[in-house]
Amino acid sequence: MHSILRKSLVLGITLVVGAAAAAAAQNVVPNFGTTVPGSWSQDRYLPTTFSLTNNTHGRNNVLNIGITSAGDLLNRPSGYQYTFYNTQGEGTAVGTGPGSYSLIADLWVNASWATDAAGSNNSVRTDMWGVAVNSANNPYDYPIIGFSNYSGAGLFRGYNVNTGDWINFSNPVNYGAWNTLELSWDVTSMEYSYFVNGALAGTVQGDGVAVGINSMIMQAYNFNDPSLSNGSNDYTALWSNNPAQLVTPEPATLMLLGTGLMGLVGTGLLRRRKN
Repeated sequence: MHSILRKSLVLGITLVVGAAAAAAAQNVVPNFGTTVPGSWSQDRYLPTTFSLTNNTHGRNNVLNIGITSAGDLLNRPSGYQYTFYNTQGEGTAVGTGPGSYSLIADLWVNASWATDAAGSNNSVRTDMWGVAVNSANNPYDYPIIGFSNYSGAGLFRGYNVNTGDWINFSNPVNYGAWNTLELSWDVTSMEYSYFVNGALAGTVQGDGVAVGINSMIMQAYNFNDPSLSNGSNDYTALWSNNPAQLVTPEPATLMLLGTGLMGLVGTGLLRRRKN
C-alpha cells in the first residue's frame, strides 16, 4: 500500500521539477516597455536613437534603433572611426546563471528591405545578440540572429560561434510584417539553435565551455563606411517583445497547479486509508 503513496509523491515532485526546468528555458528578453532606456547601456557605439514608440504597426512599446548620418564612420570621434564601431546598439543583463535560455523578439521587416540593388544605398542590418559566458561568468560566445540585405537579397541569418561565419537561412521573410526571431542555448546538449517564425533555421554545436547567457545586445549597422562597397540611407530597425512571451501565469493558474499536485498526494492517502 505504501507504494501507491510513493508513486503519487514522486509524480508530484516530477511535475514541479519539470515546471522549473521549463521556466529556466523560457525567453529572458526583458520587457522593452519597462526597461528602455533605463536598464540598457552603450555597446560599441550608440545609435542615433534607442527609444520606444507606441501605435507602431499595431503595437506599443516598440524599440526603435535609429541609424543616421550622425553615426557614419567619418562623423564619429577619431577614436571611433573604425569598422568595429559601425555596429551600434545597447545591451542589458539577462539570465541568472548557468542554464538553458532563449532570446525571443519580433522584428518588423519593411517591404523596401527586400533587396539592396547596387548603388541604391539601401543596405540594412539589425541583429539580436546573446552573450554566452563560461563558468567564471566571462563572455565567451556571441550567438546572433538577425536580418541583412547587404549581399543583395534580404534574408535572415545566424552567427556560427565556432568559425566566425554567417549562416544564411532559407526560411522565408515576411515583408511588411512582424517576424519572430529566436536564439536559444541548451546547457545539456551544449547547442545553439536559431528559429525564424517558429521554424528551426539552423544549429551550432558549442565546444563545451559556455554555461549560460547572461546578457543580450540589440543593434543595427551603419554602412556609411568608405571601406564598404555600398552605403545606407538613414533607417530605423523596429523590434518588439513577442506578445505571447510577455504573458505570465495568473495566480489562479498557479493555484490550480498546486491544487492538482495536492490532489495527487491526497488520492494516495485516501487509498491508503481505505486499504
